[in-house]
Amino acid sequence: MKNILIIADGILAKNFLERLFNSKNNALHNYTVITYNEETIPSWDVNFENFIFYNFDPTSLGKLKLHLKSEFEQAMVIMQNEFDIKCVCENLRQIYPNLDMDVLDLWGMGRYFSGDNHISIIDARKILSSRFMDFLPDVPVIADNIGMGVGEIMEVQVPNGSSYAYRHVGNIRKKRWKIAMIYRKGSYTIATADDLIMPNDTLLIVGEPRILESVFRAIKKEPGQFPNPFGNNIYLELDMKFMSKNEIDLLIDDTIELHNRLNNKKLFIKVINPTLCSNFSRIKELKSNKIFIDIDYFSTKISINKSKMNELDIGLVITNSKVFNHYKRGFEALKVPILKIGKNGFKILKKGVILGDKTDAESNSSVIMDCCKQLDFSIDFYHFDTKIDNDSKKVIEHFKSLSKIFNKKVNIINDDINPLLKLRNSDDILQFLSFSNKILDNKFGAIFSKDINRLYYILDDNYQLFIPQNDKI
Repeated sequence: MKNILIIADGILAKNFLERLFNSKNNALHNYTVITYNEETIPSWDVNFENFIFYNFDPTSLGKLKLHLKSEFEQAMVIMQNEFDIKCVCENLRQIYPNLDMDVLDLWGMGRYFSGDNHISIIDARKILSSRFMDFLPDVPVIADNIGMGVGEIMEVQVPNGSSYAYRHVGNIRKKRWKIAMIYRKGSYTIATADDLIMPNDTLLIVGEPRILESVFRAIKKEPGQFPNPFGNNIYLELDMKFMSKNEIDLLIDDTIELHNRLNNKKLFIKVINPTLCSNFSRIKELKSNKIFIDIDYFSTKISINKSKMNELDIGLVITNSKVFNHYKRGFEALKVPILKIGKNGFKILKKGVILGDKTDAESNSSVIMDCCKQLDFSIDFYHFDTKIDNDSKKVIEHFKSLSKIFNKKVNIINDDINPLLKLRNSDDILQFLSFSNKILDNKFGAIFSKDINRLYYILDDNYQLFIPQNDKI
């Protein structure tokens, strides 16, 4: 058992003693409590054998020496007067040169004790202001007094409409962060892969502070924000030497159409190998306060630079099939959605289709629903299997729940016929795929695969949105 000295005065000290008396662990150590007056001691009867109480002025060095005959491992100074705290700490230091002290600070007293390594300042102003910040909407609740206190432990409530609602913990990509606990209706559970996150749940998440800030924003993000959380702007790069006139015209038409219909902020168009033609004149005329044109007279090849994409806050890159297949490894490294356009114009599209596996479908569901909601597309989810197992039921349940959030119906199509064969002649679809390493395989190796993502090239003439495997969703 340790000997602990408590010097207390004021309403805050009284509240602390009340909590100490009610604590189940108060019998583990011996406590000596010194107060100015008896009012600081809680009113109910306390008869703990390990508590000793004194009532005198602790700012008097002589009185402290008279009463304090024992050695103490720790002292706690909780008083309501700044001058009294300074006097008490100086007196204790004379009596006990190496005593560890925890001192309440309401006035910014750190400057007085900066040279004393045995004094820990408890800054009440900082703690209270931080606690008040916790009650503001859409502000992350960070554990200040646990661990390092730098934001590696965070609490976040899942709002109605969040992309994390109705998702299974195991289908959320978690790189350098974890969901530790789920609090729901006054109870808690340790998070497992099968747990379903519901609206108004509170999640206890741990990980790198910078990553947790991004996760917090993703959880709090309202529907209808795509291309956010990947970024706020759209990017198009045109190679006037590598692309034909018709290809450039179609890319411009589709990009402007998406810029007008999605909730992005800016559109960046870069032109390399410029040539004097009608395309070039049209591109220059597009310049406005929301459309930025960069004509590069020196570069000869399309540049896929991740740091540049981050600098421009790019959330969606648009390209065509020829460029995508030529630079797809570079596109995959960007970790932002890539829209590969089809051949007949974006305006004729009417629905989004999901053909990927069950894990991909749930992981990408928030992006798919958000995108289709903004574009006013219907959604078809092809379940390429006559047998519906538990995992399939979970995914179907998940999409049905999201359809309520986004007010967008999802058509579940169960069929044993390969949907790629059914859809290859459809001109009005936007296919959603997970941009994984499977996409990077060459066609020869993919021919013998049954994985629908690896066979993406079968719908190469259609519009396809490749969604990165990213912690932001």
